Amino acid sequence: MPDMVTVSRYVAQYRVPFHEALRTKLTTNDVGYRLLYGAPRPGEAARQDAAAIGWAEAIRATYLGPGGKLVWLSVLRRVRGADLVVITQENALLNNYALQLWRRFGGPKLAYFGHGKNFQSSRPDSAAERFKRLWIKQVDWWFAYTERSAAVVAGAGFPRDRITVVNNAIDTSRIAAEVAALDPAAQTALRQSLFHGAQNIGVYVGGLYPGKRLGFLLDAARLVREAVPDFQLLIMGAGPDAGIAEAAAAELPWVHYAGPRFGVEKTELVSLARVLLIPGVVGLGVLDSFAYGTPMVTTDVPGHGPEIEYLRHGENGLIVADDVRTYAKAVSELLTDEAWRLQLRRGGEAALHTFTIQAMAQRFADGVLGALTCGRQS
Repeated sequence: MPDMVTVSRYVAQYRVPFHEALRTKLTTNDVGYRLLYGAPRPGEAARQDAAAIGWAEAIRATYLGPGGKLVWLSVLRRVRGADLVVITQENALLNNYALQLWRRFGGPKLAYFGHGKNFQSSRPDSAAERFKRLWIKQVDWWFAYTERSAAVVAGAGFPRDRITVVNNAIDTSRIAAEVAALDPAAQTALRQSLFHGAQNIGVYVGGLYPGKRLGFLLDAARLVREAVPDFQLLIMGAGPDAGIAEAAAAELPWVHYAGPRFGVEKTELVSLARVLLIPGVVGLGVLDSFAYGTPMVTTDVPGHGPEIEYLRHGENGLIVADDVRTYAKAVSELLTDEAWRLQLRRGGEAALHTFTIQAMAQRFADGVLGALTCGRQS
């Protein structure tokens, strides 16, 4: 039986359903699947999103340099004999270079799973991005997050017929089941206890770091509050900018900070909101928006993840100009126009049929079969 291994610096909670689904699909095709994972950087631990998987193999992650920017994952002996090893495209993963060198001398086939480039980089011609491009072809297969990522990889000269577009996703079926199971009476009581019964709730969900622009969000929220008197803002997540959310909640009675929430707890809270507000960079949060029925409002700021291509302005969400007043106006109009909000919700529901964990896992499994049977990429 062929053996395929994925190496991950750490596994975020949202990624667990994907690995479970991929393992099932590969087993059905008589391919063994192993997942090796380390631990987050000390600074990343504040997000509280690291998961453990019983059947996977925890490995030592050694962080080096200032802030632990570089990392060595102890994987070389563990992947000996594997037919295919999937690694993530990160400059900081020192073990990638060892595996790529070993590949040249008879080691396992390699595949990248990634974006193709750092979409959040303000300097696409920086030394870091040029260095990343040097290694982009040093694998036998590519698993690209989206079509946008695939275009980057193909543009760097990697064969298009060796690129699998997986359409990066989260487990929206689980969210749908959680939403369907909510008790309306309990939700009404929760709304009353948290928001004094207010209907116009905006929610932020995600990591709390500079790229998410919490200051912009709070400035816009003040303007929304002027236009929509019962507006309330709920912030959920963790990270280095959590202090900004805590300070705002202490100052403004209509701002609430809930910290990081997952699973049913998260669903109970997000389901109280009418809009999802992320004025900074977005990625998989687009699918959160679709699954919870809370249309997203973001901005055209540079640096969005490749998943931004799932968000179609005016069809399933809004991408507005990077201006606080413009953003606040769009949010206010969406909160007070039920027909407009319903139209965007329906657009999001339609998009969910394409971007599912099962579809992502099937695409990935098909790519694995292709990578196992192809020759080595020169």
